[in-house]
Amino acid sequence: MSWRAIVSAVLLVVALASGWALWSDRDAAVERVAAPGGRPDYVLHDFELVALDAQGHESFTLRAPRLARDPGDKTMEISTPLFLIPPRDGSGDAWQVTAQHGWVSAGGDELRLRDSVKAESDGSTGAPVVMTTEQLNVFPEADRVASPVAVSINRPGSILRGVGLEVNLASKQYTLQSEVNSRYVR
Repeated sequence: MSWRAIVSAVLLVVALASGWALWSDRDAAVERVAAPGGRPDYVLHDFELVALDAQGHESFTLRAPRLARDPGDKTMEISTPLFLIPPRDGSGDAWQVTAQHGWVSAGGDELRLRDSVKAESDGSTGAPVVMTTEQLNVFPEADRVASPVAVSINRPGSILRGVGLEVNLASKQYTLQSEVNSRYVR
């Protein structure tokens, strides 16, 4: 056997070992990226995002200074979000919703807002409404809003407070679950 054959055999073994090591590390890297709760797969700064529903209509617009997407469950964490929710099918009011923290489900069909939440309607189909709470869950495709904690609803001439909220945005029907207090204001 010549020295060239020996060098070729050694180089072939080294190349196979290197390829196998790279292939094994690639599988581990894919598992690390796909692990839930790990690093975000992307981060947006000072952005505006327009989400569309299944029919291609605007579901909501989101503006915020920071968004991070979790690659495992494809949800998004948002800092100080501003959600603009248009009226569905031309009925109802448009809403502007702000909070300190936000979360968007993978399908964009649920928005969870936490800490200093304020939702304001534009009053295009009636009196404007301002809701304040510490937690608000918005379901834009279902025209529904819910909150399990204390909520204050201010309308011209009245202030309504209670715990536990269900709202049908299309019919403008508000339901407070308990500890309801109403005050009329001039």
